[in-house]
Amino acid sequence: MNEVRIGMVSWAHVHAEFRAKALAEIPGARVVAIADDDAARGRAAAERFGVADFVPDWRHLVTRDDVDVVMVHSENSRHAEQVIAAAEAGKHVFCEKPVATTVADARAMVDAVRAAGVDGTAAFVSRFSKEADRAKRIVDSGVLGQVLMTRSFIGLAGIAEIGCPPDMTAWMQDPALGGGGAWIDEGSHGIDLLRWLVGDITEVSAFTANRAKPGFDGEDLAAAILRYASGGLGEIGTVWSMNADIGMRNLLEIYGTDGTLSMRATDPFPRVEVYRGGDDPLYRGWTTPHIEPDAAEPHDYGSWPPHTHHYKREVASYVHRVLTGQRPFGPTLEDGLACLSVIAAGYASAAAGGGAVAVDRDPLPAGA
Repeated sequence: MNEVRIGMVSWAHVHAEFRAKALAEIPGARVVAIADDDAARGRAAAERFGVADFVPDWRHLVTRDDVDVVMVHSENSRHAEQVIAAAEAGKHVFCEKPVATTVADARAMVDAVRAAGVDGTAAFVSRFSKEADRAKRIVDSGVLGQVLMTRSFIGLAGIAEIGCPPDMTAWMQDPALGGGGAWIDEGSHGIDLLRWLVGDITEVSAFTANRAKPGFDGEDLAAAILRYASGGLGEIGTVWSMNADIGMRNLLEIYGTDGTLSMRATDPFPRVEVYRGGDDPLYRGWTTPHIEPDAAEPHDYGSWPPHTHHYKREVASYVHRVLTGQRPFGPTLEDGLACLSVIAAGYASAAAGGGAVAVDRDPLPAGA
């Protein structure tokens, strides 16, 4: 394959803008059509990115012969219908997180891509920050030993407060369309990072609350205790009402038997810090690895705010893997389903007063 031809469904989520910008800057990728129920919004996006075809009905886009990949950025509750239709039309699919608002919908999406033999990607962009990439390599090296405890915080000032468009703010703050509040939105990023770095989560005890968004029928903060399949424990907190410089934070700490890792992915000075124990004084103590872009990655980031670089890294990785046939093309819809199973267990725990709830230990279809 010499070119990846992409059809983009909906500009409801601002991440469509980020990824379209990245696609426009990456050789080997071309957006051939945009579909959006909001015709004015969709036509404006097509004009901004020089896309010749605007398609009012997404159902017509997913069946086009000149589309290899369908990217879905619609309201969360609409993902399942659109992803399933694209898969049944034989298209690879790339879906914004959370992949759905219910475990049943996410499972149906996984079933559809598996039955069609296409690739299904969940857009867990937080994996693609340079800091997360380095943290993954360090954890996988075994230098931390057995993971005992993790602490994660991921949050925003709020959807409107970080500059998202009013139409996106409206649906994100509608639990029927978004699936909830801070827990399903930012919590999805945090949970996926923890699963990716540490392993499966088997049990959740969670609380949710609304402390600073009185007009919103959902939670603006959540806190949970997690149990991993390995036996380790974790904490995760997420907020939609924080007060900090750029209006967002993604912090992670991992405590192991042989060392400790701290990741600060959206600080003014993003970094990873590592403490190594052991008997060798040459390596014992705190270090801050210098993180440089990989030689093959697109690092012409001058027009991108620092806290959005990972969107370009994500899209560049995806396009490269599609062009070279390296499946999976990215984090999978199975990852999205597993993450949503943790989210669902957290909501169930919060609704029951915070007691521990088991995560679905077999969320994948038979044969996965």
